[in-house]
Amino acid sequence: MKAAVLEKPGVLKVQDIPEPETAPDQIKVKIAYAGICGTDPEIVEGRFIPPKLAPGPNIVGHEASGTIVEIGKDIRGNFKVGQKVAMNFRSSCGACYYCTNRMEHFCEMVTPNTGAMAEYAVYKENTVFPLPDDIPLDIGAFLEPVSVAVHTMDIAGIKVGDAVIITGAGAIGLLLLQLSIRSGASKVLVSEPIAEKRKLAKELGADVVIDPLNETLEEAAMKLTDGRGFNVCLEASGNINVANQLIYLTDSCGTIVWCAVYPADAEVGVRPFYLYSKELTIRSILVSPYSFPRAMQMLPKLNLKPLITIYPIDEVVQAFAALKAGKGVKVMLKL
Repeated sequence: MKAAVLEKPGVLKVQDIPEPETAPDQIKVKIAYAGICGTDPEIVEGRFIPPKLAPGPNIVGHEASGTIVEIGKDIRGNFKVGQKVAMNFRSSCGACYYCTNRMEHFCEMVTPNTGAMAEYAVYKENTVFPLPDDIPLDIGAFLEPVSVAVHTMDIAGIKVGDAVIITGAGAIGLLLLQLSIRSGASKVLVSEPIAEKRKLAKELGADVVIDPLNETLEEAAMKLTDGRGFNVCLEASGNINVANQLIYLTDSCGTIVWCAVYPADAEVGVRPFYLYSKELTIRSILVSPYSFPRAMQMLPKLNLKPLITIYPIDEVVQAFAALKAGKGVKVMLKL
């Protein structure tokens, strides 16, 4: 089968490798679409190493949809060969301290699934989610990133009438925009340096979009919120300076959510007295526990088609380069 294999940091190639075998507790999926996450280029370049990643070479990718082609003999769910599905990339054990204390994303015995940028991949039963008939497979491949956005919304706690700022209009940022509006946000500002993404944000309902490279974010923020700042700040750009800036654009009793991956050695300086005086809450997110069924319910409610750019698997290097250059929001590989 064809697969996008990371041979070593900086060396990503399409290779012809054997299909994975299906264990008794696994489901084999013929992959249709695999999305490139914002962290994938960092993994390829060696700047981010996911927990429990085995020494290379490795098949890359973790966002995917496809069709079931084989079902292990120990599978208990009502799965069928030919069924359309989307998948989670990690299987929590369900038995450790964290799994039994409502923190499955910190599972001590988590099992990572095989990489998604391949013609076939195998998954544990609890990571496979049937797609409704009216959800096409390219939209289905959005399930994992939508689940991350759903988890972010759980943490953000947006209330009807809240003013919200979203920094970064990549895939997660634009998903958060749509979910914020549906959650009752009355004003949403999106900050994004790439013009095409700003245009998309405006089309998807943002009240104000700004170019932070040529406009003053603080000035736009205070103008939209009558000088008070935002009730909820969602940082989706991965820029550590912006993560720090949002602390000072938040209204009293506001919440800041850092929903991106930052360099491991990066730090944000926070003055404790300032947090005390404003009673602020700063949160972060790690993957998307207990979010996939709800994310599935939201797939037909969100406008996802305009976000998709598709490349064939043979052009995986070009696809990664396009995403890194800001050419596309959700770049997908067609297998």
